[in-house]
Amino acid sequence: MRRHPGKAVLVFSATLGLLGLVEAANIVVRGAWSWTIGSGDLQAGPGSELVGTYESLPDQATMNVTGAGQGAWRVDAQRIDSHWHADFILNIRRTGSGRGPGTVSGGTAYLTITTMTQAFVTGSGNRSGIPLQEQLRGVSVSIPVATYATMILYTVVDR
Repeated sequence: MRRHPGKAVLVFSATLGLLGLVEAANIVVRGAWSWTIGSGDLQAGPGSELVGTYESLPDQATMNVTGAGQGAWRVDAQRIDSHWHADFILNIRRTGSGRGPGTVSGGTAYLTITTMTQAFVTGSGNRSGIPLQEQLRGVSVSIPVATYATMILYTVVDR
């Protein structure tokens, strides 16, 4: 089993980025998502709680897996925090299949991204333009005002 990391950044002002490596399957994730939470996000005006869940557009980011030939692969994901609040829950899902001769499966239900590596989607062959959607949960007025950031590390693994 060979592992080839691809990086993507999800900053609470979330940005999904890129990186692919040579040989075997490569992965590139592109897109950006930012959200500024303010008084307009209060559920019922001053003194009320904030809306607790935010979602990006269904195709805010796209993922390409190339160089796989006809081989099978798996994409793993994990969160690498730089400044993150423990109450935040970051989720990711695939909202479509993209295009190309290959296949992709799994990942259509939100996966909570933790600091532990976990399987996100599987597939075979080359697949591009796989749309991804992010979701942030756990937002509350009790969380200190700050700019929060984390990174999602995507790794494609030849199977």
